[in-house]
Amino acid sequence: MNSKRLFCTIFISLCALYSSRAQDWEAMAVDCERVIWEGADLAATNDALIRKAECYKQLGRYPDASATLSRVRMFALLPEERRQVLYQQELCYFLSGELNQACSIVEELDDDSPQVLLLHALSLAYAGRYDESEIYAARFISCDGPSARLQQLLDLYASRPAPRSSTTAMALSFLPPCGHIYNGRPAEGLLSAGLNAAALGFTVANLLGGYWITGLLGGGILLNYTFMGGQQRNAALVEMVNNDAALEFGDRLRDFLSETSKQ
Repeated sequence: MNSKRLFCTIFISLCALYSSRAQDWEAMAVDCERVIWEGADLAATNDALIRKAECYKQLGRYPDASATLSRVRMFALLPEERRQVLYQQELCYFLSGELNQACSIVEELDDDSPQVLLLHALSLAYAGRYDESEIYAARFISCDGPSARLQQLLDLYASRPAPRSSTTAMALSFLPPCGHIYNGRPAEGLLSAGLNAAALGFTVANLLGGYWITGLLGGGILLNYTFMGGQQRNAALVEMVNNDAALEFGDRLRDFLSETSKQ
């Protein structure tokens, strides 16, 4: 039941409430900040910050919620309270798409509850950290004992996408359109190769025609835009392709774990 509630929290789209209820949450957030501004003691300040973060979460303002939780003085919390704050902060980071920040909480939040294990597994998977995610996912489906679907989970992780190498992409980008083809953009690579050939042809034609300044200066500028631009584009494509692959794998893992939790 706990895992089902978490899936509802994470994957059902929460609409921002523009009705009077939304206004109530806004007013409550303001009241919480007023308590802090008026000089509340440490315990009351922490309580106000936690309540304010919950208001932002109810409004779907997850970045504001996580930023508010980062203001909580962790040293003043009991161990269970600290775990709850860290869990909520990781959840808000995850919901706002700040996956690296969500993963940074994983190392701080050591908890074997199904909700935490599930959130850790998904945060790491969507961030492309598959080896770590696999451990938490296996622990999640085995919370109630050995799972009959463990092998299916291992097979799922065995089919995880292989990340593109930025070093390989950079090396191949010296031979247009090889870098683009490596990143799965052959049409874009052919366009890049054509532009580089045109820039080179312009340079050679001017040099052969005796227009040395035009050839060297104009050709150099053109090649800088086409050749160097192609390298920069390949570097951006590596990150884009890896992110897209991680999101696709994360969706597959989410569906698998959701189906497993219902059985």
